[in-house]
Amino acid sequence: GANMFHYTNGSLMDGLSVSASYTPSGGATEVESSSDYGIAYTGVDGLTIGAASGEDNSAAASIDLTNMYVTYTMDAFSVGYQASESDSETANADKDFTAMGISYAVSEDMSVSYNMSTIEYEDSTKSDQEATGVSVSYTMGSMTLSANANSVDNIAGTAADNRSGYGMSLAFAF
Repeated sequence: GANMFHYTNGSLMDGLSVSASYTPSGGATEVESSSDYGIAYTGVDGLTIGAASGEDNSAAASIDLTNMYVTYTMDAFSVGYQASESDSETANADKDFTAMGISYAVSEDMSVSYNMSTIEYEDSTKSDQEATGVSVSYTMGSMTLSANANSVDNIAGTAADNRSGYGMSLAFAF
């Protein structure tokens, strides 16, 4: 944004990085100043842990945001988990998001993964949004064949607004 300040230090100490930003008030476009900060730690082989917090004061009702995540890779497995929270000054506008996923490299050429996420709404008139996805890919030389199946229930908190999608692709690299 206009006059925004952003700082990142990727070498604070072994495996620790820090990021911070500040956006000053802009009168009509930015009601109050906003600030954000985050840290990430990668000092253990295969492990990444991160957390961030901030505020969005671009509207009359400010929103406090927090995010925490962890990913771990060991041999052919990768797992991840994320939790985010959005706390608004507006009544019944809070949202909590959680996601987790796992992937497995079956071989050098084939991978499969499964992921799921949920958005929980403070507003009791909204249903929790739930999403799942499964994907597989196979590579042979310069050719990659991939497929996925995804579904989302209660989109944006609207009960019975459900959608599914399926895809398959064949790509060639020259």
